[in-house]
Amino acid sequence: MTSYIKIGQIINTHGHRGELKIYPLTDDINRFKELEHVYIKQNDDYSKYIVNSVRFNQAFVLMYLAEIGNMNEAEKMKTLYLELPETELKQLPEGHYYIYQLIGLNVYEGDRLLGQVSEIIKTGSNDVYIVERGDKVKPLLIPALKDVVKSINLKMGIIKVELPLGLEE
Repeated sequence: MTSYIKIGQIINTHGHRGELKIYPLTDDINRFKELEHVYIKQNDDYSKYIVNSVRFNQAFVLMYLAEIGNMNEAEKMKTLYLELPETELKQLPEGHYYIYQLIGLNVYEGDRLLGQVSEIIKTGSNDVYIVERGDKVKPLLIPALKDVVKSINLKMGIIKVELPLGLEE
């Protein structure tokens, strides 16, 4: 069975000719320029859409899809996600990961399990891993910095960290 990965969310229309305004779920929006097609899931079915053009407006992606010809059709797409099969994702450089790969990984400081990554927040300067700690009330917010995140092993499903003093308090 094909596994699809969300790469952006349609948040609005742009103009009157069916252009879509997309919130990218990637740290490099230039990847959208390389897309020839995307998939959109509606009513549990995936449909393939041909990408006609891509441009950028601040932090958003503006995209025309061949199958969407006017604003009324584009309006129906709001809140839906652009997705790609996992097999079509671009290979990332060593030490870079897709968000979906990090969600669910166990986070350790030394031999001590701190919790599991439940979400990743993009702050602009660096990502922040939200680590749920089970029965503890507050999740741990870990900055994704080289000084803090020491290693990531996807095969073993773990992230090793060295927390700065006072971060757990």
